[in-house]
Amino acid sequence: MKTQTVGDFELGEHLASGTVGDVYRARHRETGQAAVVKFLQSHAESEPDLQRRFVREVAIVERLNHPNIVRHYDCGLAEDRIYFAMELVDCGTLRDVLRQRGSLPWREAVECAMQVCAALAHAHSIGVIHRDLKPANLFLGEDGRVKVGDFGLARDLNNSRLTMDGQTVGTCRYMPPEQIGGDAKLGGGTDLYAVGCILYEMIVGQTPFDGGTIVEIFEAHLNDLPDPPADLVRDCPADLSELVMQLLEKSPADRPSDSLAVQSALADILHGRPMRLTARSPQELDADLAATIHPDRPNLTERLQATPARAAGQLSWRVYLVAGLIAVAVLVAGLVLGRR
Repeated sequence: MKTQTVGDFELGEHLASGTVGDVYRARHRETGQAAVVKFLQSHAESEPDLQRRFVREVAIVERLNHPNIVRHYDCGLAEDRIYFAMELVDCGTLRDVLRQRGSLPWREAVECAMQVCAALAHAHSIGVIHRDLKPANLFLGEDGRVKVGDFGLARDLNNSRLTMDGQTVGTCRYMPPEQIGGDAKLGGGTDLYAVGCILYEMIVGQTPFDGGTIVEIFEAHLNDLPDPPADLVRDCPADLSELVMQLLEKSPADRPSDSLAVQSALADILHGRPMRLTARSPQELDADLAATIHPDRPNLTERLQATPARAAGQLSWRVYLVAGLIAVAVLVAGLVLGRR
């Protein structure tokens, strides 16, 4: 692109390219505020579906205003290309952390999920369903905030013109059965199932449903039940394991009622209270989130990026049992060979 200025922003380095957009680092010309500018890719301009997806994302993010959602700044046209500018969250993503660390201590996993649920509660309250929650779309802020981004596949329940009905869209390892089937009546439970998949992955170190092909993964979502996290990770609280399994229920009606109820349950687990799957007031939930911040220890982003893959004490009793059996087998084999 010839010009280095777009609206009130000066473009910097190219950061990434996706199916629909090109992403550049940028800064506000007057304030110096760091930002990201996303353009509709040139090839997408001749594809109506991709155009609609890009415009839909702009229309949706303009309505979202929450500290745990990547903030929208501006949108417009530059050399006949549609763009929008948004907050730069440059400490990586949860996907980066999981790739490096494998799994997380359950407390950090719970804190992360609490912030995601706070974001979802806001989005759902105005009729926006994300539909593509995954670790790569959870951005880590320098201040310790987890921010939900990439609403390119979001559904606006209040505006049919911004919705793609009856289509299977999303990322296969985090998609609930109703989304796999192309159900046109998706709701907040769709995102909560993805939260369950992400929580499971953070605690256990692998997604609850997997396979060698997309079809195998879809079949697993539709038909299989994963092992509860508490059976695989020794120090995972029973309530947390139970909550994850409820989030992974096949039917949306069997999952928790809404994001606030899940946030409330997670707060109870984190603070050692009996788990309640009932929504409390936003003020109470904000207080629970604030209670996770301690001035004398690193914030959540710093802890996520510094946490070892898994402390030895977290390993499942099954791992120790297998290791013990192997050791016994080696000892017996050594004795037998020695007698020969």
